[in-house]
Amino acid sequence: MYSASSGDDRLDRRYAWAEKALKAGDPQAALDILDQTLAENYGFTAAWHLYGLAQEALGHNEEAATAWRQYLDLDPSDRLGARLDLARIGALAAEQATSECFSGALFDGYAERFDSHLVGKLQYQGPALLKQALVRHCAQASQPLQFGTTLDLGCGTGLMGEAIRAEAGFLAGCDLSPRMIAKAQAKKRADGSPLYDKLATADLNAFLASRSDASADLIVSTDVFIYLGDLAPSFHQSARVLKTSGLLAFTVQSHQGAGIIVGRDRRFAHAEGWIREALSQARLRPMLVEPQSVRMDRDEPVPGLIVVAER
Repeated sequence: MYSASSGDDRLDRRYAWAEKALKAGDPQAALDILDQTLAENYGFTAAWHLYGLAQEALGHNEEAATAWRQYLDLDPSDRLGARLDLARIGALAAEQATSECFSGALFDGYAERFDSHLVGKLQYQGPALLKQALVRHCAQASQPLQFGTTLDLGCGTGLMGEAIRAEAGFLAGCDLSPRMIAKAQAKKRADGSPLYDKLATADLNAFLASRSDASADLIVSTDVFIYLGDLAPSFHQSARVLKTSGLLAFTVQSHQGAGIIVGRDRRFAHAEGWIREALSQARLRPMLVEPQSVRMDRDEPVPGLIVVAER
C-alpha cells in the first residue's frame, strides 16, 4: 500500500535529502541515501519510486525498472505512476500503463490552481480549439451547431463545459477527481443556474457504461485522453452511446511514429494512424483530424491532434 511517509521521521528526513540531491543533479548521492533508507524500511513505497528515478538519471534503466516493479508490488494502485515510468523507458507496453489512481491523485492536488496554471502558464487552448473544430465541421456538413445531450469526459473544473454550454441542451460531465468536480459544480451560467446539468465523480469509461444506447448527441474530451493508453474501450463505448450522426470530439497528444508511446512528460501520445484505425474499429468515421498544439510544455508547443468523428 502506498504511503508518502515511512512512519519514521528520521527516514523521512533521509528521503527528503535524497529527493533534494536528485533535483540538484546528484543521483548517485540520492542512491547512497536511499540504499541506507530502504535497508532499514524495505516497504517504504515512495523511496522505491525515487530510487528508480535516480537509477534512470544515471542511465541504469534496468535497475530503474526493477525499482519501479518493486514499488508496484508494494503499491498495486500505482499512486505515483510507476507504470508510466516503465512505459517511458520501454519496459512496459504503453497500452498497459494507464493508472487511474495516479491521475485522480494528480488532479485532486492540482484542482485549486488548475485554471490559472493551465490557461495562464501553459497557454492551454483546448476547449476553444475543439469548439472551433466543431464549428467548422457543422458548417461543412450544413448542420446546426446545436446538440441535445452532451457528455464532457474528464470535465475537470469545467473549461470545456464553459466553451460548449450555449450549444448544449443537456450537459453532463465526469471526472476522477472529487476536487475537480467540486470546482465544476461551483460554476454558474449567466442566469445563475449550474453550468452542468449533471456531474459524476467517475472514470470516463464507467461513466459511459452507465449511459443508455444512442442517448447522446455529442461527446467531448479535451486534454484527457493523454492520460489513457488504449483508447479503444472509450471509442467503442462512445459509439454505443452516440445517436446516429452523433459526434465524438477530442484532443490527444501525438507523435510521428506508430502506435502509442509515453513521453518524457509521462503523458500518452497517439500516432494519427493509430487514432484513425481505432476509430474505424469502433465504427466511428473521422470527419476532421487536424495537427494542433493545445498547450505549451517547457516553453515548447506540445504536438497534438484535434479530432471530430461521427457515429
